[in-house]
Amino acid sequence: MPSPAFRLRAGDIVTRADLVVEYGGSVQSGGIVPSNTSNSVFVFTDPAEGRQFGYVYDGFSQDGTVFHYTGAGRDGDQKLTGSNSPILTHGEKGRSLHAFSAAGVVVGSSAKLQRYIGEFILDPDVPFERMPALDRSGALRTVLVFRLLPVSSIPDDVVELVGYSGVTREPNVISVPVEINSTEFFETADRAGGLAVRRESQLVDEFIAHQVGHTFTRWAINLPAERTRLLTDIYDEADRTLYEAKAIAGRSDLRMAVGQLYDYRRHVSVDDLRCSVLLPERPTADLRDLLREAGLGLAFREQSTFVLEPPDTSDRGERLRQ
Repeated sequence: MPSPAFRLRAGDIVTRADLVVEYGGSVQSGGIVPSNTSNSVFVFTDPAEGRQFGYVYDGFSQDGTVFHYTGAGRDGDQKLTGSNSPILTHGEKGRSLHAFSAAGVVVGSSAKLQRYIGEFILDPDVPFERMPALDRSGALRTVLVFRLLPVSSIPDDVVELVGYSGVTREPNVISVPVEINSTEFFETADRAGGLAVRRESQLVDEFIAHQVGHTFTRWAINLPAERTRLLTDIYDEADRTLYEAKAIAGRSDLRMAVGQLYDYRRHVSVDDLRCSVLLPERPTADLRDLLREAGLGLAFREQSTFVLEPPDTSDRGERLRQ
């Protein structure tokens, strides 16, 4: 059956029932709806409804050239398959993609009104970004934020009514719990093997247990331009100290820790942030000098406790940190 000509203009108000009659689809089923009678895919955004599931990224970029739309999936990391597939494959399947935003309800009814935003295509260069969000239980996860490009100009008043997204192509940093459940958001390719990671995790747990009265979190660093996401080791909120843990107190591990901490602190905006390396034992004198001259502190396990050597705050250390 040939698809009916799409007659809506940006700003027109309809209901889902209207769309079903003319173009197919579904009155109730979710925010991403492929039509069953036309070559169309409809996406619906409703910030008031979606906020409870972490859908907080919908809206236009500040220059109006990109419409950001959060994918489907209320629990755990969102996947590229299933309900999100119609957006990803609309181009190769020759289907047009149309977006709508909630615009109140029909008078005397609970039926929602939908404002037509316009027709879009998925950005072929950067089709989506992964962004942090909370699921229904409050656990940290990632959601897919699709980058949709307008096929034709969208009136300014419609853009204003839909609103703007907080998504940016600039680096952004958020504080996250020490324990996270996301397997998608964080770059782990530069991490050590499984055994080393387990030893580092055990070392971190022991260190936290010894720091009575201190609160620890982590920093998640998103670098959109590189499509890279970094996860720091623990951050002590009381001492404003960021720790990078290593399972081995050897030279190669310490040199890696120095590079990681230098990279992280470029993005973590904390006044008087201090950075330290956490080790399972005391390193050699030369390696301790390396950390001291780099302006970094040291924490290491010694018998049943931990020894803390704070970063060097001398003029020499300050010059090296600049």
